[in-house]
This record gives sequence, C-alpha cells and structure tokens, in this order.
Amino acid sequence: MKKGWTRYPFLASLFFLIGLVTFSFLYTYFLKDHIKAPPKLLYDGNGKMIKGLPFPPSLDYPFGVDRFGHNLFWSVIDGAKYTILIGLFVSFLRVGLGVCFGIFYGIYLKKMRSFFTTFERAFRFIPAILLVMLFFDVNLFNNATKGFSYIASIIIWLTVVALPSLIQVIGNEVSHFNKEDFITASRAMGATKFRIIQKHVMPFLRSRILLMIVQQMISVLLLLVHLGVVRVFVGGSTTIYLDSVNSVTLPNTNEWSSLIGVSYQELMLDQWIVFGPSIAFILTLLACNVMKRMLQGAEERVVTPKTEQTTLKESKQIKKSDFTFVDVVVRNKNIKEFQ
Repeated sequence: MKKGWTRYPFLASLFFLIGLVTFSFLYTYFLKDHIKAPPKLLYDGNGKMIKGLPFPPSLDYPFGVDRFGHNLFWSVIDGAKYTILIGLFVSFLRVGLGVCFGIFYGIYLKKMRSFFTTFERAFRFIPAILLVMLFFDVNLFNNATKGFSYIASIIIWLTVVALPSLIQVIGNEVSHFNKEDFITASRAMGATKFRIIQKHVMPFLRSRILLMIVQQMISVLLLLVHLGVVRVFVGGSTTIYLDSVNSVTLPNTNEWSSLIGVSYQELMLDQWIVFGPSIAFILTLLACNVMKRMLQGAEERVVTPKTEQTTLKESKQIKKSDFTFVDVVVRNKNIKEFQ
C-alpha cells in the first residue's frame, strides 16, 4: 500500500485535484475582480446585434455563457473548491465513523450481527438519493434554502446514508482478522480487546484507510450529481422574483452539481449548458478512479508475492538428483594386536 501513492499516475491525479482547488481559491480571492464580465449582447463587425444570452462555447468562452450572464468556465473554476472539499470532508467523516463503529461492531456486537446484516441488506437496495430526499423539502421549481444549518444537515445526511454498508464491510473484515492465530495467541496470553484493537486491528486498517477515502470520494461526487438534478443545492439557494408570478431559484455557490441543477430544465434548448460542470465532474471522477486503481494494485502486489513464495516452498520435494554421491574407499591397516 505504501508504494501505491508514490506511483506517477497517483501523484498526477493528486496534483490535478490540488491544483484545481488552489486555482479555484486564487480566482475567487485574487482574479475574480479583474476579469471582465461577458456582454449581454453580441455584435458583428458592422455593429449589428447577432445574438443575446446565452452564448454557446467559443474561443472567448470555452464553456459558454449561461442565461444569467455568467462565464461558465470561471463558474466551474470557482465551484471546484466547494465540490472537491465537500466531497473530501464527507469522505473523511464516512471513513472515520465507519472505522470507529465498524471496529465496535466487529468485536463487541457479535450477537447482533445477524440483525444488523439483515438491516444492511435491506438498506442497500434503497437508492441513496431517495434517502437524502426524504429529509429535505425538495421542490423542483422553488427550493429556496440558505444558512449554515441547511448546509450542515446536507453534509450529515450525505454521511449517514453510507454508514450502514461501510460499517458492515469494515466490521466483517475486523471480525475475520480477529480470528487470526496471532490474535488468538494474544488473547490467550491475557491481552484485552482494547489492547488487541490498539496493537493489531488499527495497524491492519490503517493501510486501507486511504483506499476507503478515495472510494467514498467517488461515491459522494456521484451523489452530488444526483442531488443537483433534483435541485437540492448543497450551498443553499435564493429565489428571485421577476414579477408577481414568475420567479427563478439560483444557487448561492457555484458548486458543480448546483450548476447542473440550475440549468437542467434548459437542456431541451441548449444542450451545451451543462457541458462545463459535467466535464469537471468527469475529470475529477477519472482522477479519483486512477488513484483507487493504483492503491488497489499496490495492495494486490503486496499479497501476491508472499503467497507465491509460500506455495513454491511447500511444493518443492526432495529428489535423488539433488544430491551428489561420492565413493569413499576406506583402507584397513593391518594392525597386529596379538603377537
């Protein structure tokens, strides 16, 4: 596992994510005020108006300009820090709580294992997006929400929906690991459960934590896309009333799933409107998948050579050809013992 995060594909993917988040902060705090906003109308060389908002992708606007006059390229850059950091934060929460409860479940709750397994199997077949929507007032046309409590509640439920499956997986691994011979020997010598967790279980799980974080990062990003489609904006939203009848709901942040959700209803008119945030999601998911593959490959390479070496030793048999026989001639000397 240690060699997995030192390989070039892993490092390239990691630096891509770090660079994207860094560039996002630089844009928000240093570049945003110095970049000229797109015009509301486009004119040709003769001064004749040729098009109004929205503008399709071009050399000047790689991802286009939406109906509200926002340059989607810079909107995607601005939203990178929200999407990636939220995904990373939720992943850490999931893995941290999953490890704590998984160890407790795998070692202390042996009698409740059948009940929890039945609950987890039933829980697994319910889509995570439906579970999250149950706890929010989701309105596809007007979902004005804001405030720290709303953001905190979404982060909590993004974490909770994955805990049963994660606890089950970690608990089963801990339970299986707890049956190893050296664990049994430690227990026979008087080691307590806490001592076994501290000296054996935690080092065993520590090598897998990074892989679990990357896996949960992928899961969180996919769930964010689904939330954006149903207009559950992670950063909250604000409703702007155009008149006494018509209104529009806009996200408070440029988080990528919010950019998809706010323009989702315009896909029938301008299909390119979600091109920018979709490409950003694809590249981020690709980077996370590369990191996951590198970590999984490193773990397999650690286990396989030892297994092969043991098999070779066990299968090797002693043959006659392995030895060289030398004829030794012993000459008896005549010793006169009795004369």
